[in-house]
Amino acid sequence: MKQTLYILSLTTLLLVATLIGKVEFLAYNRDIMFFSYEEMIQAIWHGLPLDISTVAMTVLPVWLITLLSLKWPSMPLRWIVGPYNAVVVFLMACATGATIIMYENWKFLLDASIFSYMSSPGNASASASVYYIVTRIGLILLSSLLLSFLSVVITPKRIERNCENAKRKSASAKKHRSPLIAHRLSFYLIGLLLCLMSWGINGKRADESCAFHSEKILLNHAAINPVGHLVRSMLYYSKPLGEQFRLMPQEECDLAFAEIFPTDTEDITDTLLRTKRPDILTIQLESMGAPFIETLGGAKGVTPELCQWMKRGVNFTNAWATSFRTDRGTVSALSGYISYPTTSLMMTDSCLPLLPSLAKTLKEYGYSADYMYGGNSNHMNKRKYMEAVGFRMWDIENIDVAPEERDVWGANDSIAMNRMLGLIRRTKEENGPDKPFFWACQTISSHEPWDVPYQRLDNKVHNAFAYTDHCVGQFLDSLSLTPIWDNLLVVVYADHGHTYGLTFDKPEFFHMPLFFVGGAVSKVRTYDTIIAQNDMVATILSQMDIPHNMEFPWSRNIFSRNYTYPFAYCCYPAGALWVDGSGKTMIDVQSGYIMADEPGPSEERLKNLRAVIQKSYDTIPQTEN
Repeated sequence: MKQTLYILSLTTLLLVATLIGKVEFLAYNRDIMFFSYEEMIQAIWHGLPLDISTVAMTVLPVWLITLLSLKWPSMPLRWIVGPYNAVVVFLMACATGATIIMYENWKFLLDASIFSYMSSPGNASASASVYYIVTRIGLILLSSLLLSFLSVVITPKRIERNCENAKRKSASAKKHRSPLIAHRLSFYLIGLLLCLMSWGINGKRADESCAFHSEKILLNHAAINPVGHLVRSMLYYSKPLGEQFRLMPQEECDLAFAEIFPTDTEDITDTLLRTKRPDILTIQLESMGAPFIETLGGAKGVTPELCQWMKRGVNFTNAWATSFRTDRGTVSALSGYISYPTTSLMMTDSCLPLLPSLAKTLKEYGYSADYMYGGNSNHMNKRKYMEAVGFRMWDIENIDVAPEERDVWGANDSIAMNRMLGLIRRTKEENGPDKPFFWACQTISSHEPWDVPYQRLDNKVHNAFAYTDHCVGQFLDSLSLTPIWDNLLVVVYADHGHTYGLTFDKPEFFHMPLFFVGGAVSKVRTYDTIIAQNDMVATILSQMDIPHNMEFPWSRNIFSRNYTYPFAYCCYPAGALWVDGSGKTMIDVQSGYIMADEPGPSEERLKNLRAVIQKSYDTIPQTEN
């Protein structure tokens, strides 16, 4: 019957397009990791239940409308169903195409978190060339329009042939049987579609856990249907934040959380500073994960300046960034908060008035607070956050940078750090000897497109990181020759790692450098204790004998007697990592699938990880409006 053939044709078109999209996904991202043709087929096979489920959900409304044509044969089906097919199929193709292309940089599937970054389109244009952006968008649009056109073309104008045939055979019993068979087949097909939406094939429930079949995360992501993943994430993210991630009974969660987060860590067992009121400077290094630091087991010769400075102060070899993006890492480092898989506190305006910060607290003790960023601070809501938590903002708009000195991101690290050196000197003169200062900054040059005014290494990526290393080294050298150095604490750390040679399921991505230098540091030493990015605030304030328990509930002083369970919690939109002395556990946050358990499975790590995820959403800071 014609309506059945039409639905089968539409289903086949969408399913074939989905499978072609998976092949394109793997082909386009083949440089991320090696895989064989056999592994590619396995990925497609394991993802088939999800693909069929997603296609069934898409086709079901079309089939329901098509059923009405049995009662009203003259229904203009193409005019009714055609627009739905065109729009839905176009959006599906766009989502698939965007996933294929964006995975190259994001290393996780497109989900609802991407929409929070669309308010800063300049980030994308700065990271890639105009040619790259235009060609990719053009290919996505062309393929989407083609698939949308085909879905409309195969839709018949009307479905009336069966009824006409039935009239011609009015003398036969088939006159009554044919419509009856049509109705039965239609309802059977609806039942089949409903089952496929929930169960896929082979009796496997169509959830994303069935797609995880390989140790290679690229193959697991290839198996997951990108459209279904995006829709599920949008439905999940649409829940109020406090209702997300209900992973265990609340009583069990509270008990587990109380055991790992001590309520009092204000005492100190080791003194790092020569003074309780040093001037403070924090330097946040863009994407400078441990894989670029030789002394932390990273690439050789990329960051010799940082490696040398680590030997001159207090070096933390087991430090961990909390997240995968600057907006999240900044809040962890300066506000002592952990990160969230589904939201960015910096980009959530209702959170900003309630966030504590190192700047706010230090201003209560007489400090001034300034922040330097060589780029445009409106990106990712940075300016709003900085001003809300007590900083005076310095960026490309007010640090006197000539147009010829700017690049795609703004003022490169050399220009920005030279300007900051002058501003720090001016701040010290204006404040006088009795008023300490707090300066914070972020570098920007170790970022795509890796174009820097420096050439030492042949590898373009390594050379960009080498440039930032060179600029920071020169800055610290110059600052150390001034009287300001004598009473200065400099804290150097990364905002997050970079996916150069890594994917987010590799714990090494989150391993970062962290060290204290300056004249205020009492002596050189190295610590292997686990310290998370969100623990930096409490650790610094405790050394200054400034209370932090009430204001910074997520930050722990690692030199407290009560810091008996060192751990780090890290996350990104698709996953969460737990690191403690026993090993590392990582889960996929939507499916719950355990992606990594090193050196072996640990129920304790898994329980603690789930407890912290759930508790973090219980206590997320938000105003009512």
